[in-house]
Amino acid sequence: MKWQLLGLGLSFTVCTAMPALAVQPATVEAGDNVAWSKVIDNPFDGKIVYDRNYKSGFVFVSSWSKNGIGVTYNRIGSTLIGYDGGFGRYGGGFGHYRRGFGLGLDFGLSSDVASVYRYYLTESVPDSISLAIGGKVYTYASGPVSPELATALATAPPGNIPIRLIWNDGKTKDTEIGKDTVKAWKTIFQPS
Repeated sequence: MKWQLLGLGLSFTVCTAMPALAVQPATVEAGDNVAWSKVIDNPFDGKIVYDRNYKSGFVFVSSWSKNGIGVTYNRIGSTLIGYDGGFGRYGGGFGHYRRGFGLGLDFGLSSDVASVYRYYLTESVPDSISLAIGGKVYTYASGPVSPELATALATAPPGNIPIRLIWNDGKTKDTEIGKDTVKAWKTIFQPS
C-alpha cells in the first residue's frame, strides 16, 4: 500500500512539473474571432500577435509576446470505418451516410458503394520550436522570450519565416509563420 501511494505521489509531481519545462499552448484556437497577424494589446500578455497556418492535414496556431510564445498543433485525419452500399445500410430513416431509406436491412439492392470515413482532430503542443532567421537557427522552449531571440524576431527579414516544431519523442513538423505576423514582430519585440 505504501509503495502504491509513493508511486502516485511521484507521478503527480512529475506531471505537475513538466508544463513549466515546455512550450505552452497558444492562448487562442484556430476558430477564435481575433485579429490574426495584427498587434493587439492583451490585458494578460501586453502586445501580442496571433498567427494561424492551415495546410493539408494540419492547423498550426501560435501566439507571440515578450512574455512567451504559445504553440498548438492540430493534426486533422480520417479513418475508413466502412462502406455505404445504399438502401438498407446503417439503420432506419434518413442520415448522413445514407443514400436512401430503410429499416436497417441490407438487401444489396445498390451497386453504388461509398466509403465512410470518421474524421478526427489531434491537438498537441511541441516541446520546443526552432526558427530559421537570417541564416541562423534560434530555439525557444519556455518562459519569456530571450533578448537574443527578441532581437532576431524584431529584425527578421520581410516574408514568411520557416519554423520547426520539435517533440521530445523525436517527432518534428516543419511549417512557417506568415509574413504579416513577421511584420508584427517588429512592433512587439522592439527593444524597450
